[in-house]
Amino acid sequence: MPHDPLSPSEALSTPVGAALGAVSLLALAYSVVIAAQILLGLIAVALLSVGPYLGYRLLAALDSVADAAQRIAEVREREADEVSRFDRHADRETPRASEQSSDRATERER
Repeated sequence: MPHDPLSPSEALSTPVGAALGAVSLLALAYSVVIAAQILLGLIAVALLSVGPYLGYRLLAALDSVADAAQRIAEVREREADEVSRFDRHADRETPRASEQSSDRATERER
């Protein structure tokens, strides 16, 4: 069953998301108001909120890819089992036919 990743609004409603959002807003406010370095605040916001969310989405995407690969492998394995089952039946029939023709050939030679 594929995993449905959280949207940004759903991620902020979780306790961890709310805590990271609050800390990143405080870091942004501190860097703009007190330190007067906007870039520092943007870096803090990126590291504290956007980075973990993108990492979460990346892991969810990799999980979906792995799930799809497993489903493809199961289908191919099922198809291979069906083909091998039919091949075994054909292999059983083929030697009998060749044995009969070789028996006939030896009878003719006698």
